Amino acid sequence: MNNQKVIAYILISLICSSLLLGLYGIGLFSNIELVLTDALYGGKTALPNIKIIGVDDKSLQKIGRWPWNRAVFVETLSLLSEAKIVGVDIAFFEESEKNSDELLAAQVKKNRNVIMPVEYTNFIQTGSKVAGNELLEPYPALKEATINLGYVNIITDNDGISRAINLDLSNEYENFAYAIYKHAIDGAKNYFGSRFVINFIGKPYSFEYYSITDVIDGVVSAKVFKDSIVLIGATSPDMHDDYFVPTSSGKAMPGVEVHANIIQTMILGSQLEKQNWFSLFFIILINGLIITLVCYLISFRIGFIVSVIMNIIYLFFVISYFNKNSILNILYPLFSIWLSYFSSLCYSYLNHKKHKKEILNAFGKYVSSDVIAEILKNPDKLRLGGEKKEITIFFSDIRGFTPFSEKLTPEQLVHSLNEYLTRMTTIIMKNGGTVDKYMGDAIMAFWGAPLNDKDHAVKACASSIKMMSELKQLQSEWESQSLPTFDIGIGLNTGFAVVGNMGSYDRFDYTAMGDTVNLGSRLEGTNKEYCTHIIISQFTQKLIKNNFVTRKLDMVRVKGKNEPITIYELVSFGNEKSALILDFEKGFELYQQKKFDSALNIFKKHGEDGPSKVFISRCEEFLKNPPDPNWDGVWVMKSK
Repeated sequence: MNNQKVIAYILISLICSSLLLGLYGIGLFSNIELVLTDALYGGKTALPNIKIIGVDDKSLQKIGRWPWNRAVFVETLSLLSEAKIVGVDIAFFEESEKNSDELLAAQVKKNRNVIMPVEYTNFIQTGSKVAGNELLEPYPALKEATINLGYVNIITDNDGISRAINLDLSNEYENFAYAIYKHAIDGAKNYFGSRFVINFIGKPYSFEYYSITDVIDGVVSAKVFKDSIVLIGATSPDMHDDYFVPTSSGKAMPGVEVHANIIQTMILGSQLEKQNWFSLFFIILINGLIITLVCYLISFRIGFIVSVIMNIIYLFFVISYFNKNSILNILYPLFSIWLSYFSSLCYSYLNHKKHKKEILNAFGKYVSSDVIAEILKNPDKLRLGGEKKEITIFFSDIRGFTPFSEKLTPEQLVHSLNEYLTRMTTIIMKNGGTVDKYMGDAIMAFWGAPLNDKDHAVKACASSIKMMSELKQLQSEWESQSLPTFDIGIGLNTGFAVVGNMGSYDRFDYTAMGDTVNLGSRLEGTNKEYCTHIIISQFTQKLIKNNFVTRKLDMVRVKGKNEPITIYELVSFGNEKSALILDFEKGFELYQQKKFDSALNIFKKHGEDGPSKVFISRCEEFLKNPPDPNWDGVWVMKSK
């Protein structure tokens, strides 16, 4: 696991979480959040002991235009004497006819269960606290007769929806619904706060409604209201005492029913509590961490699926917690999931782009476009640091470069060299090789890195043979232009070497180093001694013997090494050896057995063959000056 990447993905989730919390703090999307939360309200049943008597259209048609004579309410209240509490949500702020005012006050006093409203018409704000200032109250006699008074002010949010009440609006009076609740319920809870969120049970007219005329006319028995909480208020739309609430669905709710919802909320203790910022931040952070780590540890496709599932699960939790009277933020946790997902996706894209650039910078000049494509497709196969790998190393050098260069102008020399190097490099890259460097007219390359390749030896040998064929074609072209030509020698060795980016911190190259590399370089130079073009080590020959024709050349001990190695000439593709090669190898076997006469006769059969010439000379020398009795058949190289 890449610790830096893990930290990066964790930082992504932290940044996304902090950003979202900041947006939440300034209230961005708050109206949308309210609308989404509003959809969760409803689906509950009204308590049977809360009843509403409405001044409805039916009553207005029968009794007449508003305002009515207060005798109507005297008669109504007289029928509600057995109600547990009666909340009258109708303003009696001004005196009317003296007789009717006195009768109403007397009936209220007689009932001893009536709470009347007061209403603040002006407010002052001190810091974050809002308090009522100018107040409308019932006329003095009625105020004196009631058992309590309560303000009927309801909070309307910026979007025009009423969702809450302020219980701290006044030090003199309690909220109207709260006052009713406290008188009606034994052991009533104490509620405080500037925003008491009402848990609306359903759409308007969800409570038991009765027309005031039906009550007065006896259509509805007074016994219906015994021991009940009774609210009297305007329900006719023409009276404009209504509010849009979360459950309105386009239809306003009478103010008296809003109070009924408040009372039921208080009785059930179901007031809605908004999620605190710490809890919100925790959810946002956890959502972000889960998504970013899934994207990093598994895949973005799985991350997308997990994001969708988490959205569904979170919405389920929102509904579940709302039913437990808690309002969880909907938008920001969902935002955190998708913001973290797409931020991780962008980071991955940019990181991939950066990594691609690093790969192109590191390998673009060394390997073919196919190898680059494979690295980019599977970057995990690549290690940019030093590593020990089995590779096949390649060295080539020009024979007779000095006389060749002396026959050309500088421009012709550069052009010819570039043409040669370009063609050779193309073959190396097409066969999956890595061009390490150009050393004047020499080329160093290898197979098996940066990507693992089990056929590295085969590809190196195939490239070498193709390069010799391409060189012949190039020689023919130069000769047709009356230009001088040159020959080359190639050395191949297989083994473990250290490969990686090496150099200073600001200037480095991808290269290979170690004994395997050194031996490959020496084998290239050995071609001069054996009059060959391509020499490979026993380690390379072991891997390619079934694919190519090789000739066992010699056993040599290179300078600086005690262990001898067997070297081979790489001849061609295929596996059928010519008579020349078979004779040579038979002669070499006799040579190693110190049967120099017999070996000499065989080598002379192919006197024009370069390696045969070498061994003819050796055999003749050993016949004149026999080797030491302990001679092991190994030829000691005098130079690197």
